[in-house]
Amino acid sequence: MRALNVGLLTLSMGAVLPASANSDISLLSQPQSISVAQTVSSGGQSAQAAQYGNALSEQQISKLEQQRLLQAKELDGNEALPAKLTREQIMQTHIDKALKTQQLAEKNNANLLFANGVYRDFYIYDAYSRLFVDNDYDGFYQTFSVTFDADVEGYYANERAKVFAELYLSRNGGPWEHYYTTDVFTIFGNATDDDFEVLTTLDLGYRTDHYDVLIDLYEVGYGDIVATVSSNDFDSLYALPLESSDRDDIYIDEDYHAGSLSLPLMTMLLLLLGLKLRRTRKINR
Repeated sequence: MRALNVGLLTLSMGAVLPASANSDISLLSQPQSISVAQTVSSGGQSAQAAQYGNALSEQQISKLEQQRLLQAKELDGNEALPAKLTREQIMQTHIDKALKTQQLAEKNNANLLFANGVYRDFYIYDAYSRLFVDNDYDGFYQTFSVTFDADVEGYYANERAKVFAELYLSRNGGPWEHYYTTDVFTIFGNATDDDFEVLTTLDLGYRTDHYDVLIDLYEVGYGDIVATVSSNDFDSLYALPLESSDRDDIYIDEDYHAGSLSLPLMTMLLLLLGLKLRRTRKINR
């Protein structure tokens, strides 16, 4: 069975704190923007604000292609693709894991090492998509990215929290189906430089269609979703024209001119031939 989650390439870029940040945060690690590249396979069945274009660097495309080829080598030709997990299944998995952790801690009379016991409010301030790599120029892309900026408010002016996100795709208004789980990363209050980007190439099993995106945010140690956004909240997550790479054949413009004549030239030659035949008949008379 082919594993749904593959090896990831993480590209981290250092960033500076916003000018409005309190000096207390200087004792903490600096926020950073994180970019993750991955390839995804599925067993399954116009974004007005999206920034379209083949602006992906050659190095990023090369690394995504290397990942895709490595996955292909691990597959047997007759091996079936894994079934896609629904959002409900993923949510229940996190709830069950949190309950087991709590039960184990109570059994061992241990204290749960959650981030803190103070109520905190999480939200996703911004989210957008970008489209890359459309080899056959049919308007449907095999590579795209989703970037989101998660924030947290709490007792302290510059709260921080360890979180992770689950990402889902919905084909043409269908059910939400899981395609990626991020690593754990840290968010800092309402900092603007701690956004997270997931760069994805759809490898196999995604039909040529329009896909919506949904993002669920979790705090480490808890089973419930702390924030969620989707195409209902941001236009750039709506109706992304996507298809897997096996449907995105490289377009070859075959232009045949050798040994051929244009229509105007053919018409002119036929007229000249007709005039010549007419003159020949007059002479014979």
